[in-house]
Amino acid sequence: MIKLKAIFFLGAGLVLSVVLCLFLFDAWKETHRSYKRVLSANESLHEELVQFKTENGRLVAQNRVLKLKSNELAALLPQMANEIKQLGIKISRAESVSTTSFEVETPATVILRDSIIFDTIPVKHFNYDDGFFDIQGTAIGNQQQLNLAYRDTLVQVVYRGEREIPWLWIFSPRKLMQRVSLKNPNAQIEYTQQIEIED
Repeated sequence: MIKLKAIFFLGAGLVLSVVLCLFLFDAWKETHRSYKRVLSANESLHEELVQFKTENGRLVAQNRVLKLKSNELAALLPQMANEIKQLGIKISRAESVSTTSFEVETPATVILRDSIIFDTIPVKHFNYDDGFFDIQGTAIGNQQQLNLAYRDTLVQVVYRGEREIPWLWIFSPRKLMQRVSLKNPNAQIEYTQQIEIED
């Protein structure tokens, strides 16, 4: 009878030990995945933006997509987490967030036309429109009045790019990449970042 109890307790202790080991191993694997994800995100944050022209001459920018959990996003990029909160969205409910910064420089030469308003005040007018910029201006004496409008379309594609470790061929996962382009040929993307938020 005592041997039976001893065997039962030994068996229960062994099963409990195996379950505990499995639990600890799973926790270690999750911690290791989290560490690799944060390390990869940190490397991606310091990568340069790659710019190139496509076959049709459009300027395109490319970089890696970050994959972070909501708490990692808040720790690594607090300003972006704050922007999500300011939009009235809980970080835990966000699926992805993207930011892109661009600059446009377009030289324009316009012809000033003489006009008279209120039958006595001489003014000069000009209009400029290239499909993206619409500028209307009036010069009255030593003052310039301008109405500016800018229209553009941002195209963003997230895709699976090159393999992380190419020599491992199909056993290496592909990097999540993004390509961003503006329709305006004079626009240049200066900064872009796409972050997928995981549960």
